[in-house]
Amino acid sequence: MKKAKIIFSLFLCVFYFSLTVKATPPSIIGKWYGLKDGSPVTVMFRNNQTMSIQADAFSGLTFTSHYKIDSSVSPIAVDLIMPGSMICTAILNFSDHGEMEFFGFLGTPGQAQRPAKIDSNPKRPDALYLKLSRDIKVIHHKPLTVSPPKEATLAFERNKRLGRGLNLNGLLDNNSGDLHLYPIPDQPIKLEYIKMIADAGFNSVRLPVTWVAHSSKTPPYTIDPAFFRRVDSIVKQCLQNGLAVSIDMHYYPYINMGADSSISFDDNIKRFYSLWEQIAKHYKDYPPEVYFDILNEPNMDMGVPFYNELIAKSVKLIRKTNPYRTILIGTPNLGQSWTIGLLDLPKEDWNLIVQIHYYLPHLFTHQGLAYAHAAASKGMQWMGTKEERKPIESDLTFCAKWSKAHSRPINLGEFGVNEYAAMSSRARYFRFIRELADKNGFSFHVWGFREIFRVFDEESGRWHQPVLDALIPGKHYLVAP
Repeated sequence: MKKAKIIFSLFLCVFYFSLTVKATPPSIIGKWYGLKDGSPVTVMFRNNQTMSIQADAFSGLTFTSHYKIDSSVSPIAVDLIMPGSMICTAILNFSDHGEMEFFGFLGTPGQAQRPAKIDSNPKRPDALYLKLSRDIKVIHHKPLTVSPPKEATLAFERNKRLGRGLNLNGLLDNNSGDLHLYPIPDQPIKLEYIKMIADAGFNSVRLPVTWVAHSSKTPPYTIDPAFFRRVDSIVKQCLQNGLAVSIDMHYYPYINMGADSSISFDDNIKRFYSLWEQIAKHYKDYPPEVYFDILNEPNMDMGVPFYNELIAKSVKLIRKTNPYRTILIGTPNLGQSWTIGLLDLPKEDWNLIVQIHYYLPHLFTHQGLAYAHAAASKGMQWMGTKEERKPIESDLTFCAKWSKAHSRPINLGEFGVNEYAAMSSRARYFRFIRELADKNGFSFHVWGFREIFRVFDEESGRWHQPVLDALIPGKHYLVAP
């Protein structure tokens, strides 16, 4: 009997211990390593309830915050109190091999809702998924060595020709992002304004076009000839004034804007290829100063593998009629600079320019805009301090290193600050971006000519002079004739 009691007591101890161990999660304290959009990320949790994230390619994900963790629920809940009145409500999932998954939604208090389960492939821009490890080797890769052929120099030369440029938005893209301010989309441009763009010192324009709005929904998805003539008129005026032109597929259903319920996804993709086949054939005899920009800011819904496949097929199709045309390729997942590591370019085609977009810090560039998290940040200044410059320089330097490693030139296809920001702050920001672009050999196209990010005032026929001085130093043509 005594022996049985001892055995039973031991059993209870073991059982109680097993429950205790099972209920106690692994400690999150210390460093964790992972990749975000193909680029290294280091996460540090500290005992004092603070944590920090260092993202090599994305300063918007580099911050220090307070955290609160609740291990009594499953999955484990964690809240991050972030800079700029933002929060992240997240969940954690540990493995037995020194690995952790972090998944949450970012937003303002009351807006960000805690997810019910881990999603390793979220298709929302406000979602944050990180697969982390205690092993630093996950972020250490053998340096890439590329031996490009001689013809790879052509794309770099063509990128220099783009030089310093401007997005000619509001003409052909059929979009007005802030309808309460600019209610009439696609207004014709005065031809003398194109001359003014050249006289101001710009080398090129990026021409956003919503081709799909002017094509049929049934095979062969013909583009309206009258619309082609309208685009031709602007392209020819630009060329006559010495401006190179990048023709952009700006908005397109399913893959960078809302779905079109009147056409299936598969047919919509067939139409996409047909449009590029028509555009390529139409402009095949135009000079090399005409460039093709395959797709603006691809969304997250299609996924990275599908996007890379879409690009490869589009390039192959264009090459049938334009073997020497320079093509611009945007990055996956909204076309941002920090997703450059996810891009898989056609390996045998070297006449390609990689395009990145950059609007950080978002709280400054998008301040006061109702559609952005930065709506409440109206009146924010950018003074050009060391602390303000450092993250921007880090982000664009990462892209410059990628460019050198892969022997691919880079076009900064969009960057801008809206008019809610003070003109002096806009000018300081633009000057710094331009200096970084020049330093790293990037061409650029500032956003934009019209609407709330405009750098030109059509009512007065004048440039926003401090902004223009920042982008194109020197004497400029001020007023329309």
